[in-house]
Amino acid sequence: MRAQLSVLAALLFGLTACGGQSSSSSNTASPELNAALARGVVPSGAPAAAFGDIPQRHSPASWPFEEGAPRTSGTGRYAHGAYYWTDFIYDANGAKGPNVPFYRIGTPTGGSLHYPAANMAGNGADLFVVALGRKNGELFFRVDWQTLIDHSVPVAAFAIDNQEGGSEEWPGITGLRSPGVDALLMLSANGAFIDYKDGSGPQFVASVTVDMASRSFIAALPHSSLATDQPWTLYVASGINNGEGGFLNDNAGFRSLPNQPPVFNLAFRDYDDEPALFNFWFDESQSTALNTGDVSAFSQQIDWARMGETEPEPLRYGYSNRWYLSSVSGAELGDGNFAAGVDRSEAGVVADPGYYDAVQPYGIYIPSSYSPSSESPSLFTWLLHSFTQNHNQYSASVPNYLLAACENLRQSVCVTPLGRGSAGYYETAAELDFWEVWRDVAAHFNIDSEAVFTTGYSMGAIGSINLMVKYPEVFFGGVILAGSHANANLLPCSLDNNGCVEPKGPELMENLKWNGYYQAHGTFDQLVPFPDARATADGMRDFGYRYVFDHYLVEDHIVWTLKDAGYSAFEKAAQWMVDWQASEGQRRAAPGELVYRWEPDKVNADWGIGPTGAWWLEELEAVAGAEFAEIRAQSGALPEPSISLEPSVGELIFPDATTLSPAVRDSQLWQRGSAEAATGELRASLVQVAALTINLREAGIAERDDKRLLLSSDSPYQLRLTGLDDGQSVEVEGSRWQVRNGELVLSMPAGDSQVVFP
Repeated sequence: MRAQLSVLAALLFGLTACGGQSSSSSNTASPELNAALARGVVPSGAPAAAFGDIPQRHSPASWPFEEGAPRTSGTGRYAHGAYYWTDFIYDANGAKGPNVPFYRIGTPTGGSLHYPAANMAGNGADLFVVALGRKNGELFFRVDWQTLIDHSVPVAAFAIDNQEGGSEEWPGITGLRSPGVDALLMLSANGAFIDYKDGSGPQFVASVTVDMASRSFIAALPHSSLATDQPWTLYVASGINNGEGGFLNDNAGFRSLPNQPPVFNLAFRDYDDEPALFNFWFDESQSTALNTGDVSAFSQQIDWARMGETEPEPLRYGYSNRWYLSSVSGAELGDGNFAAGVDRSEAGVVADPGYYDAVQPYGIYIPSSYSPSSESPSLFTWLLHSFTQNHNQYSASVPNYLLAACENLRQSVCVTPLGRGSAGYYETAAELDFWEVWRDVAAHFNIDSEAVFTTGYSMGAIGSINLMVKYPEVFFGGVILAGSHANANLLPCSLDNNGCVEPKGPELMENLKWNGYYQAHGTFDQLVPFPDARATADGMRDFGYRYVFDHYLVEDHIVWTLKDAGYSAFEKAAQWMVDWQASEGQRRAAPGELVYRWEPDKVNADWGIGPTGAWWLEELEAVAGAEFAEIRAQSGALPEPSISLEPSVGELIFPDATTLSPAVRDSQLWQRGSAEAATGELRASLVQVAALTINLREAGIAERDDKRLLLSSDSPYQLRLTGLDDGQSVEVEGSRWQVRNGELVLSMPAGDSQVVFP
């Protein structure tokens, strides 16, 4: 990862917010989330960000229908008296022009049109929702924009084929065509204008209501303005307002070719229109069509007789994109100059965060075996994307691993978050995105929290280790592909020489005693040196933990992942998940002994993320200024069996019809023996700890008559004991205390102490 980080010398440019903010959230409790929490699909041990209320989208007062936009991009439905279409997010890139942008290293856009002004926020013509309805003698047209900080920026065109005849040209939009267009409706902050293609030009028909909270343009037209006695064929395109409600045609500003239409986005493109392979933003077919000007492939039949229907929320099997509403956006993400939109810096920079809107996308795979109503929930797996990549990395360039991990070898709902950008390392804003996506998936899908793997390539591998280290209770295991956590003595990590940001070394991985662990790495990795990967696996070995390390003898970092488009380069990783599941069943419940080491600066209480405990150790706080803190604890009430190590070194894995690449496997398994008799003694050793809670019921101690705590600390600390019965007496250093409301808070000195229950 070291070489990659040289591109992070980014200078973020400022954007001026005009016309209001783009927030669209209200902190209303979600019934879906409450149901999800009730069935336990958000796991214990997750931080507060995974459990908060899901923000709900603001509904504009001028829209007289109940909200019904599908959560899945590239889908539509009739609902509550209207028709709703949800478009792909961050796909407003137009045709491919002569100046291919550099701001999306690794995730190229299909189109390359440029947003020339700051108030466009790098994304000002991005269609999010398109909706139509009919009520009380009026026709309602609505466009929600993904990015809207200045209502004067975007314009949308509805090309309508509602009768016999018509012609191809879209009046007022150079070079755009589709068959049978009878009328063109323009929607902008200037108003709604219709061109009936009768030679009279565009006519003003209605005002447009702008709702900045939902980022909506809404117009109510007289029913007589457009015939609805038969179904329509409808096309929708977006662009930049020329100031009069038409499409600005600025080849120089847009950096487009003279024959390319001034269109940034087209609605009504589905997954058949936009195949996933090498299509990182689902805009490749859009850009090809706009290069020719022929957009006839992207239309939607609008049957006005069906407006009274309410279809179910689309459930797309296989791969798709979904969206959720985040609790933070704009300047809250840490850069005060960005109110919304996309950081499209052009110096070859990958910004973190780079996507500032409240609505955020994520990639999801639904296996063919999934049933929403099944009593057996689906497995759930994370596929975290690499540095420079996005939420569509695995569908776009690693499709065989996606299929192996989620469909062919095991049936699992699989999710890839955008992480607010391509360089977040699943820390800060990228971590918040991770937990908020989990919360959204839990609210809408029947998933199992008891056997969750986090997997990833490169930065996604580093992120997987980081998340397991912080939250070992949450994860069943991790798959680490071309990533590392330690730094070999051969190649020390130093900000002075190469700018690497990997964690400080394998000591944090001592938290992973109860997690499954698979790692694979290539000898010739250019970005994450092989010695670092080897040192990471050796850390698991030296701790006496279970692991599998596959050393691929002829692989590198970049080409290796691209090979997966041709064959399943990471089949062994997916097979390991199958084997671990068969062996262990589910994540570890409260263990009898654990080590928990954490970095206090990773805690963000405002966002509800960061390491604060695991299993029966809760609400941890470090001494002020501490770089790390650590607890080693053992509950005699949960005795662990003795462990004998079974190492295996140098197992040759020959190329086969699936992986096509030789590897050498090292591994370590456990042979469990007998456990000692249970006791009521709990021991804990604290380093730089200022406060902690011990849940004595979860630790198995609370109900025992022989319970006592033997504690040592290098600093004074506050100890909170929970899970006790009211009225119990507790003795500390000769002083007696009584339990009230099931808990007791004690101020403990440095050194050795005993807490006894006489």
